[in-house]
Amino acid sequence: MAAKAAARPASKRGRPQKYGRPAKVVALTLPAEVVESLQRLNPDLGWAIVSLVERSARAPRARPATEDAHLVEIGEGQSLIVVDAARVQGLPGVQAVPLSGTQAFLALEPGRGMADLELAIIDRLERLGPGDERKPWERLRDRLRRWRRDRHLRFENRSIILVSRAKPGI
Repeated sequence: MAAKAAARPASKRGRPQKYGRPAKVVALTLPAEVVESLQRLNPDLGWAIVSLVERSARAPRARPATEDAHLVEIGEGQSLIVVDAARVQGLPGVQAVPLSGTQAFLALEPGRGMADLELAIIDRLERLGPGDERKPWERLRDRLRRWRRDRHLRFENRSIILVSRAKPGI
């Protein structure tokens, strides 16, 4: 008799798991405006937080700065070229608009496009001697070339408006 009881699965009693998986009770103190924002997402604060975390897990992640260039989707199938910010400093006709301490998206001078960006990189490569300093520039050139030749990608020039705060005392 005891063997039969041990072989029988335990019945699931009590309340079902709230999120369909194990959970922990957590007490937190949040600013009132954060609580209000969360409650606009979902009146249940727990569900609001879970939905934000799950949504951010599905969102494209910025790649490590060790990657010379990558596309970061900004919505509706559109992406920005994001680069190691230090890499493109001083490239003619190109400005790196900072996204973080190490990454930036590219803004080209009016009238310039993808071909001008590639040409600026090729020109930079011609000025560099042999050595390790060439490798990142070659990877960047090759990545841009692959994107340009990819029939699933289309490049459009757009203007951006960059607003900067004046420094105090100026």
